[in-house]
Order: sequence, then C-alpha cells, then structure tokens
Amino acid sequence: MNLVLVGRIFSILACILMVLIGYLKHKKTILWAQNLQFVLFSISYACLGGIAAVVGNMVSLLRNLICIKWNLTIPLQIFFIGFQGVFTFITTQNRWIDWLPFAAATMITLSLRSKKDLMIKLGCIGSILCFGTYDFFLKNWVVFAFDVFSLITSLIGVYRILFDKEKEAF
Repeated sequence: MNLVLVGRIFSILACILMVLIGYLKHKKTILWAQNLQFVLFSISYACLGGIAAVVGNMVSLLRNLICIKWNLTIPLQIFFIGFQGVFTFITTQNRWIDWLPFAAATMITLSLRSKKDLMIKLGCIGSILCFGTYDFFLKNWVVFAFDVFSLITSLIGVYRILFDKEKEAF
C-alpha cells in the first residue's frame, strides 16, 4: 500500500477522534483520547514525511502522560512550552502562521494545570481555533472541516459541563 494513502487514512482516523474528543468533559478522559489522537497523527505525519509534526505530537503525548499520572508543575509547563518554542523556531520558516501550532500547544499546556474541566475544555477550544486558522491558511480543507466539527463538539462539551454543574447544584 502507498505510504501517502496510509498517512491519509491515519489522518482521517485522528480527525474523527479529534471531533469525538469535543464531546468529552473530564480531564483524564480527554487526555487519554488525545494521546491516541497524537499517536494516529504521528503515524500519519511519519508516512507523509512530516517529522517536525511527529516530534511535536510526541512531546504533547509525553506532556499528557505526565498530566495523567502527576500534576503538571510550573517548571514542567515552562519546559514543554520552551521545548516546543525552540523546536518551532528551528524547524520552521518563522512566519506568523508557523507559530499557530506552538500557540495551540501552549494554550493546552497552560490549561492542563487546572483542576476544572471547563478550563481544560477552553484550552482545547483555543487550540482548535489556532489549528483551524493554520489549516485554513494552508488550504488543508479536509482537516479544516474537522477543526470546525471539533470546535462545534467542544462547544457542546462546554455546554454539557455547565449544564451538569447546574444540574448538580439542584
């Protein structure tokens, strides 16, 4: 089978999972699902020759594994944000658009210290907006469509978090 075709298949699987993650509302569940998404995207990018994306996904996977097991401390946040920043600087042309994935990873990394599911979800929404803009300017229409779907499901996830909080209060 052609590596490009395999890469696209894994990309579509990762995108479908990305949309489904929007419905999730608890931190650990979101992190485990994101980990699977990072693995799928990494396989996709490896098949397509996007080694920078593979490394970025693996850093995010490591960050999520640490968040699942332990608290993400400020020094760890600084490490992950710094590593992503240096890696972005070294591997891109340093155009404003090249920094959108870094901004997306930073939003999620900053939100992961929160114990509140709503803050995690808002970090994910900020990340989706960054990647949606990135995919739009790259004319990556299939993934952009999934970014839009993911934004919608994430907004539904926020609604569910807020509605469940009100329901629990009564």
